[in-house]
Amino acid sequence: MIQRVLLVSILVIAAPVLAHAGPGSGSPDGGKLVPDDLPGPQPEVAPHGKLDLPAVPGFELAPAEPGFHAPRELRVRGKRLLGTELKVKGYVTWIYDCPAALAAGNPKATRAQILVAIDKDPTLCERPKLYLGDSKTTPRDVALWVVDVPRPPNKLERVHLPKAELAAWPAVPRVAVGDYVVVTGTWEIRSPHGEHNTDGLIVYKAVERATPSTTPAPASAPAEAASEPAIAVVTKAPLRKPVSEATRNASVGHLNDCNRAVVAHQLDAAIAACAQATQTWDGNHLAWYSGASAHMARSEWPEAVAAVEHAVTQRPDQGMYQLYYGVSLYEAERQRAAQDQARKEGKTPGEVVIDPSTLRLDAARDALLRAVKLAPELWRAHFYLGRVYRDLDDSKRAAEQFTATIAAHPAYRFAYIALIELYRRWDYLDQALAVAVLGTSNVPAADAAELWFEAGAVYDARHADDQAIDAYTRALAGKPDDAASRLSRGQVYLRRGDSANARRDLEEVVKSTDPRMAASKQLANQLLLQLSSKKH
Repeated sequence: MIQRVLLVSILVIAAPVLAHAGPGSGSPDGGKLVPDDLPGPQPEVAPHGKLDLPAVPGFELAPAEPGFHAPRELRVRGKRLLGTELKVKGYVTWIYDCPAALAAGNPKATRAQILVAIDKDPTLCERPKLYLGDSKTTPRDVALWVVDVPRPPNKLERVHLPKAELAAWPAVPRVAVGDYVVVTGTWEIRSPHGEHNTDGLIVYKAVERATPSTTPAPASAPAEAASEPAIAVVTKAPLRKPVSEATRNASVGHLNDCNRAVVAHQLDAAIAACAQATQTWDGNHLAWYSGASAHMARSEWPEAVAAVEHAVTQRPDQGMYQLYYGVSLYEAERQRAAQDQARKEGKTPGEVVIDPSTLRLDAARDALLRAVKLAPELWRAHFYLGRVYRDLDDSKRAAEQFTATIAAHPAYRFAYIALIELYRRWDYLDQALAVAVLGTSNVPAADAAELWFEAGAVYDARHADDQAIDAYTRALAGKPDDAASRLSRGQVYLRRGDSANARRDLEEVVKSTDPRMAASKQLANQLLLQLSSKKH
């Protein structure tokens, strides 16, 4: 399976065009504070009815054998163990095969030609790795990585290295897909040889075959989630300093220019007009908000934070201001983390996968909590709060917020995908399937392909082959070039013995030009080789 990338667009809501103040409105009164008669923005809400969403489960882990860990345990709650050496029991679900990987990218080359190329240039191959699952059928996107596995010396090394060095070469593990094993290694985010996975990986030290235990492990108490902070919420508009009618009207005029420019996607003009509005009257919180929305549309997150912070300070009772503040803080922090990580790794920010443990998210979380307390139907606040909790490794609260997002906006597919992926990560297949099926009924058909894929993945995990093939076929009807759905459907066809349909799907995967499908192309090529060997 391929983990889908979650893309979220920011819907920019411009403040309403305002009429100028009437005679005598907002006149100075000797410095005395006055009520704020400037309206707030319209809340971002969506039409919705009652949905039959599954109850959020407890997110409790089954107890592991004393002295050992399970792949799922490390995957979902392993941050506290980072940097420690440990033993993991599980099934080998995939092993890196260099010739098959190269064949996937060079379909016209024969296996003999590929082996000769490897002998001449061993750097064509990655370092060996394998995946470990709680069962033989654990999907690849939720399996545990075991990396930096020893490999045999290549041809050049056998010729040129001293005999003593070859004699001391690390033992190459003899395991196969389907074996139940104990892997010893260090639990890390990065390996010494450059492997990187924010969900964690095992840096290999040893492996040995084992026998699955039939004796239940002793019960253990569930991990307690950190208590949610007490957030103070202002529900009444504060008084403000008086402003002259002329100053207010001039500022509102610039604000209206800003909003018209935002609607027309003329963002430079919008930012300039909102700046004029706030320079004319600093208390124009709608102008600070609209200026922030223009910066958000350009992914200028620090600038958006600075602008909307003024609006929040002046009107902390406005849920939309708190929402934009929380979103901007969250995205600015992710942007900072990506830039820092890119500098360390010598990459561009777009090339790195952010390590959630490096994120400082308290301020974003608090703003979003204030937003949902002030306006519970702000679905985007629930969605971003779910993302924050997911990054904070609080799966239960993340699931609650994604569920609240769907309840408030049943057509928002990204909330379904986030919740399904969370449930699948924890092996809550009943809940994942219920959410996926619900999504296919509420999300527009043109956007439902990913939900059909997720439904197919659950049916696939249960070996409900007919339903899985139907779901993957529906996904491909919406996205004909989706190699992930085609690979998954090909594997189901192969499992049920339909070689012709399996071959057709797997050959299409091998032809994919999507760089994210490199590992999937390798797997497809391996399966095609198996089909060819059976045929002959």
